[in-house]
Amino acid sequence: MAAVAMRDKRLTILGALALALVGCSAPPAAPPALSPVAAEQPALPPPSRVAVQPQPAPPPPHQVAVERPAPPRAPGKPAAWKAVLIAGDDQERAFDDAVDAMAAKLHRFGVAGEDIAILKASAQGADAATGINIRQAFADLHPGPRDGCFVYITSHGAPGRGLVMRRARAFLSPTGLGFMLGGSCGNRPTVVIASGCYSGIFATQAPMPAPNRMILTAARDDRPSFGCNANLDYTFFDKCILDNLERGMDWRVVMDKTRACVSGNEWDLHVNAPSEPQLSIGATTAGLRAFTP
Repeated sequence: MAAVAMRDKRLTILGALALALVGCSAPPAAPPALSPVAAEQPALPPPSRVAVQPQPAPPPPHQVAVERPAPPRAPGKPAAWKAVLIAGDDQERAFDDAVDAMAAKLHRFGVAGEDIAILKASAQGADAATGINIRQAFADLHPGPRDGCFVYITSHGAPGRGLVMRRARAFLSPTGLGFMLGGSCGNRPTVVIASGCYSGIFATQAPMPAPNRMILTAARDDRPSFGCNANLDYTFFDKCILDNLERGMDWRVVMDKTRACVSGNEWDLHVNAPSEPQLSIGATTAGLRAFTP
């Protein structure tokens, strides 16, 4: 009974903060930092055990290797997309609503339903955003040689930790997400949208930035984002992304429009420290367009 009473008290405090501050930072009762998501067994392997591509064997002694290793090939335009969409917290309906709306957009853009994994903190079973299910969703992506990867995560966030995965009782950090992407998507074109307070960490902290990755975040790594309110369907950033994302649009244009939209909403709210959404453009993603076949 004491645990239930404490949980109710935390939910009451969270609701009061959300209405008063309209921000999306992690609530006072946020889970401890675990990086990568590993609150359940089996845990992700430490960095030293992450699988890497085997190096080519040296030539036999009677051969002379004269060719230089070829530079990494630019990923090019994806023929199809594989997607993972995650609502990491169920204390705001806005996160579930945003994931549902993004899934609907992907369907309209021609992404097949079987190629979209949707995980929510409010769901049960295989659809719940638990640590095991998150790892499995990335392991099951199986992009083909000409496919691209798309990841959309919306939740509360905390400075220096990442985004809350409440069902995993952990934070999804740049380290955890980077290793999962590296194992599943390799050097294929990859677009990541990280929505939450202080989410700029995903655009700056290794191993997330990479030549094949375009990363859009809701805020700087030292700024909150806004719009977590029971009266709103989406956070400011999520709504602006959803409103401005069109098939065939350059991702840089999508972000320019989103930034302008977010700034307008924050101006109306008289925000003193704007969120300043961030964009990381990998060397091979310049000119990458949204969901073009």
